[in-house]
Amino acid sequence: MPSGKIGVRINIPYLQGAYLALNAVPDAYFLGDGPSCIFAKAEHIHGRHDLFSTLLSCDSEHRVQHTGLNVFNIAGNCEGAITDALRRIAAWPGCGALFMGAMPMCAIAGTDYERLLREARTGKPAFVIPRRSALSGDWLDGYAGVLEALASGLDLSGARPGRDQVAVVGYFMDRNEGDHQGNVRELERILRALGLQAASIWLSGRPYESLRAARQASAVLSLPHGRTAARVLARRLGVRVVEAGLPFGLEGSRRFVELLGREFKRPERARDFIAAELDAVIPRLEWTVPHAFQNRRFAFAGDPHYAAGFAELIEELGGRVAGTLVVGGAHHLSAEQRRFLEARPQTAFEPLPPEVREAWNELAGGAADLIVGSAFAFQEVSAGRRWMEFGYPSESTHFLRDEPFLGFRGALGFLSRAANELVKGLCLPREPA
Repeated sequence: MPSGKIGVRINIPYLQGAYLALNAVPDAYFLGDGPSCIFAKAEHIHGRHDLFSTLLSCDSEHRVQHTGLNVFNIAGNCEGAITDALRRIAAWPGCGALFMGAMPMCAIAGTDYERLLREARTGKPAFVIPRRSALSGDWLDGYAGVLEALASGLDLSGARPGRDQVAVVGYFMDRNEGDHQGNVRELERILRALGLQAASIWLSGRPYESLRAARQASAVLSLPHGRTAARVLARRLGVRVVEAGLPFGLEGSRRFVELLGREFKRPERARDFIAAELDAVIPRLEWTVPHAFQNRRFAFAGDPHYAAGFAELIEELGGRVAGTLVVGGAHHLSAEQRRFLEARPQTAFEPLPPEVREAWNELAGGAADLIVGSAFAFQEVSAGRRWMEFGYPSESTHFLRDEPFLGFRGALGFLSRAANELVKGLCLPREPA
């Protein structure tokens, strides 16, 4: 758990998570109430983390816009300028849905954005990103906030729940590259194997109208990055919610499929699918596990929802987790998940950089055989030479074709990457002191 000390913690801001969600809906446009840094934040994603991002445009019709409000003009009446900007953005041919949000400085001013969206009469679906968490939430709250806004305000007219149709809500689509496109297709493949159909996946890199297809669902499958949105959508549709963990790792994938089998009354199909997947995956790990994983030490830095699955996967293969740096608030995990992680050495939730620097520099220096984590985590902590980039942001690793990391096939691909990086790291000379 984070200490009570004051300082800038190793975490990612709320608005950055909201941008990741907008990035995953290619015809969603955003007007942020605030200064030009609202626009600049999109540069952390477009072409840097996501080679296929469309947040920015060479014709200046960027999907992220700002009002220009700052400390000098915040006391003035800017409502007319905001409604004009909303109408201008909505008129662009590529705009399928319009979102509005605010920097904390502007959020506390209390501007009624819902009213301004109504008064603008853009003719486009319009949503306000919840401002309550913008003041204290982190990137995962920002992503979840966009999903919650969609679940609350999406037009569900003509809803006709279809048999075996499932809306998947809460997939964390942090970029449009092959790792996440592959995950979306893997989720769809798992559902098909059990005789189910993904009516809509929130989010999947597909346009706004594909999200409305959720109105065909007879159940909502809730994933960790969108629990509230899943409950809201299910309540509006009058259907049930099935809460699942991520199918990350071999054991996580098995639990995920078994849960689907139980909840949707098809346990035999689930059992047969698991057996077939393991028959295909396990033989391919036979040589690698004793050489690359058994008795090896690993560290993880990134999304809390992947941290526990990573530890479980490594320990299942005979390895040991030597450190976990959780880039996200402890409130994202259940008490049981927090205890699981805190039972392992060097676990820190959104710590201050000095609190982890010494321990993690030791891990990077050789106390860990491989560190798996995002580029953000290594801004303050050295990654050393034995590391594998994973999660947001990934600035040096990109995927041009489908390479999922979810499901049984995804676990094999993830472990293949990890084994290659670990062996390469062992062969590289140590960094000079």
